[in-house]
Formats: sequence, C-alpha cells, structure tokens
Amino acid sequence: MTQVTAADNTPAKSGMGDHASFLWRFIVFALPFFSAQHKWRNRGWLAVIASLTVAQVAVQVGLNSWSARLYDAIEGRHLEAFLGLITTFVLLLVASILVFSITLYAKRRLEFAWRVWITKNTLSVWMAQGRHYQLGLVADGHGDNPDGRIAEDIRVTTESAVELGQAAFYCLLLFGTFVTVLWHLSGVIHVEIGETVIPIPGFMVFVALIYSAIGTSLALWAGFPLVGASNLRQTVEANFRFGLARAREYSESIALIGGDTDERTHLQELLRGVRRGWERQTYGLVRIIVFTTAYGVLANPFPLLVAAPRYIMGLISLGTLMQMSQAFSQVTAALAFPVDNLSGLSLWRASVERVMALQGALDGLQEKLGANRIEVKHEGNSLQLAGVRVMEHDATPVMKEITAEIGPAEHVSIEGVTPICHKLILAVAGLWPWGAGKVTLPEGANIFIATDRPYLPVGPLGETVCYPMTLNACVPDDINAALNRVGLGDWAGHLGVVENWETVFSVAQQQRLSFARMLLHRPDWILLSEATNALDSAGQREMAELLAKEFPSATIVAVGRVGLSDGFFHRVLHVEAA
Repeated sequence: MTQVTAADNTPAKSGMGDHASFLWRFIVFALPFFSAQHKWRNRGWLAVIASLTVAQVAVQVGLNSWSARLYDAIEGRHLEAFLGLITTFVLLLVASILVFSITLYAKRRLEFAWRVWITKNTLSVWMAQGRHYQLGLVADGHGDNPDGRIAEDIRVTTESAVELGQAAFYCLLLFGTFVTVLWHLSGVIHVEIGETVIPIPGFMVFVALIYSAIGTSLALWAGFPLVGASNLRQTVEANFRFGLARAREYSESIALIGGDTDERTHLQELLRGVRRGWERQTYGLVRIIVFTTAYGVLANPFPLLVAAPRYIMGLISLGTLMQMSQAFSQVTAALAFPVDNLSGLSLWRASVERVMALQGALDGLQEKLGANRIEVKHEGNSLQLAGVRVMEHDATPVMKEITAEIGPAEHVSIEGVTPICHKLILAVAGLWPWGAGKVTLPEGANIFIATDRPYLPVGPLGETVCYPMTLNACVPDDINAALNRVGLGDWAGHLGVVENWETVFSVAQQQRLSFARMLLHRPDWILLSEATNALDSAGQREMAELLAKEFPSATIVAVGRVGLSDGFFHRVLHVEAA
C-alpha cells in the first residue's frame, strides 16, 4: 500500500498578536522581491498600482459629488442642469473604466512576476544537490507535498497578496477621503441631557464607526476558525491528490500484488480526511455568511434611516441626503474590508504559511540531517572510503565501518545485503548523509550512476535518452545507434515521439535505456546498483558485454547481479551489516 507523508494539520493560532507576527514575517518574506534583479521594474508596477488606486478613489469622490448635484437637479426640476450632468457622468464612466482596467493589468503583471521569482528561487534550492530527495527523507509535515506548495500555494500567495494589498490600500484611502466628506455633510446635531445641550459635529461619522465596529468585531469572531480550517483543507486535498498520483504511478505493482482493496481503503481514508477538512471549512464559512449577509442587507437603508429626519425637517436637500448616504456607505465599505475579505485572507494566509514552511524546511535541511554526517569531497584520481559507516536517520548504524580505495580502470563488485549496499552508493553520491567517515571522489571525473529504476522524463524520446543532457547536446544518429546497441532498435527513428515513457517501457526496457544514456554520456566512472535486475540472463550478458567493449578504461563498481563473469572484477568489496 502506498504511503503519504503525514501533513502538518495543526490549526493556525488566531490571536491578534499572532496576526501581527504573521504580517511581519510576510513582510520579511516579501521584501527581497523588491530588491531583486528587476527591482526597479517591480517597484515601478507597485507605484503604478498605488497611483491608480488613488485615481480610483478620486473617481468615487467625483461620482459622490455628481450624485448630490443629480438629486438636487431632480428635486428642483432643473432640466438644463440635469442634461449637463449626463455629460459629466459619461466622462466619469470613461475614467472609471480606464482606471480600473489599467489597474487590473498592472496587478496581473506584478502578480506573475512575483510568482515566477519565488518559484524560480524555490526550485533552485529544492531541485539542487539532491535536496528534493533528502527533504522527503526527513519530512516532518513542514515540507510535505512540495509540488502543491510550489505550483498552487505560491500562486495563491502572490496573487492574493497583490489583490488584498491593493484592496486594503484602496479601502484606507476611501475611508480617509469619505470620512472627511461625511463629517462635512453631517453638520452639527445638539443632544439635550437634562438642561445641558451637547453639540455633536459629524455625528454620522460616529454612527458609521460604531456600526462598522460592531459588525467587524462579530464577523472577525465568527471567522477566526476559518484560518485553521483553510490550512487543513488545503493539506488534506494535497494529500488526496498525492495518494491518487502514487496509485497511478504504481498501478502495475498494485495490480500484480492484488493490492486494489488495500489501496482503495487507503484512498477512501484520505477522502474521509478531505471530508473532515471540507466540513470544518464549511462550518467556518457558515459562521461568516450569517454575519456578512445581515451586515450587507442593513448597510443600504441604515444611513438613510439615520439621516432622513434632517431632510424631513428641511435642514438638508435631497442631494445632500443621498450624498451623505453614499458617503456613509463608502466609509462602512472601507471599514468592512476585514469582513468582506476574511475568507480570502484565511486562504491566503494558509498558502503563505505553507510556502514559508517549505522554504524553512529547505533552509533548515542541513540541520535536520543531523550531526552524524558522511563527508564527501572531490580530489585526487581515485575513489576512497575512509572509515565510512552508513547509518539510519536516528544514527543507528546499518553497516560496519569500511575503508577502501578504488583506482582508475578498476572493476570492483560490492557484495552484501543489497539495501545496505545501495545506501552506500547513495552515500558516495552525496545523497545519503547519515553516517560517519569520509568519501573522496576523483576530481573532475565523469561519474554515471545507474539504478534499477532510471528516471524517464515525459517528453520526446530523444530528450529522455539524452537526459540529463539536452537534446541539442546529442547527435540524433548517436542516439539511434545507442538504442540499437542496447536492444531498443525498434525505437530508433522515433526520437520526436512524446510519451510518458515510464508507462510505455517495461522495467527491463527502462534499464536498457539507462545503458543507452551511458553510451551517450561516455563516463569514466560507472556505479551500478541493481541496474540489470529486471533483465533475464541473456539481457544481463548483453549489458555486461557492452560495458566490457564500450568502456574498457572506465572504473566500474557494481552492486547486485550484472551478468559479468567472475574474471571481470579485479576484486570484491564486502559490506557487512552492523
């Protein structure tokens, strides 16, 4: 049954101090983008967005003023003024369309540039020096499902940051502008308390603040659980996708071993996790929608109900009443930013936390690898193992200490428990760091490591054979010759065919293709780890003869059966289990 790494399902804390801490961590996370290679371009787009946001608010102020004049013209039955306002409205409409459309374009340019920058930086660390492999070995939940974090969470992180940031700036400007308008329009009311008369200037501002404070407080209280629920939802969804992908990847093995029932049970358990995440998120969304619906319905008539008595008493005109109502709505809309965007903020924070957790896991990978490390360096012209002892992650030794030197053109067979010998090969490659001792690799050597399951990227066959070299680095005739040489001649001449070659080729054919790669790379050091275990005896002899004929001066170190005669190896290196 396939296994999925346990994810970090710990709900995010929801205290205000935690929000402030998160915001500061995000600022530290975001600042390097605006100091990177294209910093002036990035800063330029940010400045354009900020300027256009100011223009958006200016358009709203113009519409608010236009509304007052419109209703005054209607109330006074001034046809000439009414017709003139139609022209003004057309100009405001055109300005609004231009400002909002250009803002959208600028935001998307900045969003994608930011996404590409973070993605490239993350990939440069993750897909380097075997970290993608090592991260899976020390997974603690903070680096699980890196594919989802890189492809989806980085997208949400950057897009939502720009969208929410611009919306927050817009609401801040909107609030500052229309508070002034509302204060001016509200005038002064006098409240009598006994014999004392208290003048209250700008009373509608205070009403708007109280109204928004009550609504926002209730909505924030209702929405706090959504942060942890959104994080859980994304995690369990990613785990479910990963489980399905694993089942597809190993479908043949599952079918052969009769593991369909067990795998189906495992996938259903992951699906139940998705349901739990969905239910928690639904509960959080319902809590929010109850408050936002009531808040939104009440927002339209409320300012008219509060300000209408002054109009009825003849203290203000109809235009002023409508302008005041719209200004009130703009102030409360600005203050409602946390309420209106709570779901988006929760999803955004969950994605940011996952991206920062992945980067933190990569940055802290060396520390997680522990103090017991096998030192690997490149010097001299031989492979040296000095007191090398491979261990498990918890420092449990798996083999006894070994000291040996393998010189140029030497053929050595490593014998012992195959999994332990394979870990020794990984240690030589620098991918298995746990252990003790020192590995010295020949400086400048062209080393080729072949395993029982070579990696076959999806793409044209020519690129798959040349991998990790590019197709441009290989001559098509050489590729066809290599395929013929390893018994895959039927595929020669089909180098442009694009397939998922892991599903097209059998394991035996994949191992033959690995030897075709070897012919193209022309290594002088060849390490084989069960590289022909899927071939029959005749196939193993073919590959053995290929090694002997095509690489007569190469150093060959082999783990497992390779079909070579006993006389081929100069000596045997015994690896004993601890």
